[in-house]
Amino acid sequence: MPAPFRIILIQCVAIEAVLSLAALAGYPGLRDTAFLFGGFFPLLLDGWQGVYPGQSVGMFVTYGFLHGGPLHLGMNMIALVQLTREMRGLMTVGRMLLIYAVAQVAAGLAQTALSPGEGVMVGASGAIFGLAAALIAHGLVVLRRRRRPAGPLIRSALLIAGLNVALPVLIPQIAWQAHLGGTVAGAVLGLGLALLSPGRPRYR
Repeated sequence: MPAPFRIILIQCVAIEAVLSLAALAGYPGLRDTAFLFGGFFPLLLDGWQGVYPGQSVGMFVTYGFLHGGPLHLGMNMIALVQLTREMRGLMTVGRMLLIYAVAQVAAGLAQTALSPGEGVMVGASGAIFGLAAALIAHGLVVLRRRRRPAGPLIRSALLIAGLNVALPVLIPQIAWQAHLGGTVAGAVLGLGLALLSPGRPRYR
């Protein structure tokens, strides 16, 4: 796993550990406070007053480090580890970070546009869906250049689409709008970066 993403993982785990231990120690309100200061509130982009100056901008960064609990965190971090390992052979770490950041912002914007009245949103899944979509889009271009079958990647693309449909049905709290925004942003960036990098990838 590339070092920058390892740092992201460690920070997410550390924050969740503090919040979970606080709840066990009898201070469940610490999670609510963390969400109040670091969660994503669509209403902040519609004139709602934040709790500190610049929260409407800062939340685009902070919400991705907060999670709803150990299970939410675990699912996202396992996906992050697997995706970043797969992507190292296709692009530089800098490009992976660019996709991750843009997808996280796009996820927040999509949540705001499609569910402007919703409450707080937390989690890295929008950015992670962006990485997955970028991997598939980039990989399809590479496979076409090498004239190799794209069946596995197409199945992966269908899996992502299926998850976007199924997860909100199974878990109503899932922000499918954010997943959709991250997925679209990741696919566009992955395709664009692949087209801008002709020839066989040499990154490791």
